[in-house]
Amino acid sequence: MEALVLVNTDGGTLWQVLEAVFKIEGVKTAYAVTGQFDAVIIIEFPDLDQMGKIIGKIHHVKGVLRTQTLITIPPPTSPTEAPSSLQEEERTGPSMYSDR
Repeated sequence: MEALVLVNTDGGTLWQVLEAVFKIEGVKTAYAVTGQFDAVIIIEFPDLDQMGKIIGKIHHVKGVLRTQTLITIPPPTSPTEAPSSLQEEERTGPSMYSDR
């Protein structure tokens, strides 16, 4: 399983935070970003318990102020696994263009 961990850092500590999180087992990659958050960290884990442990380690990195976690949802492996109960507008949006 994978998750994105969005991170806010203490001013001036972003690069030290990124260096430290790369040393945590389960961290796949990390990016400095612009916007509401300072970094996006991609983690891999076998179960939710392990995910919690990785996030706990990220929280203990000096300079990390707060995090927000987004767990990825794997796409269907075939078109027949996609939810068929969605109305056409829900699948494509009001503009009728698919979001994909």
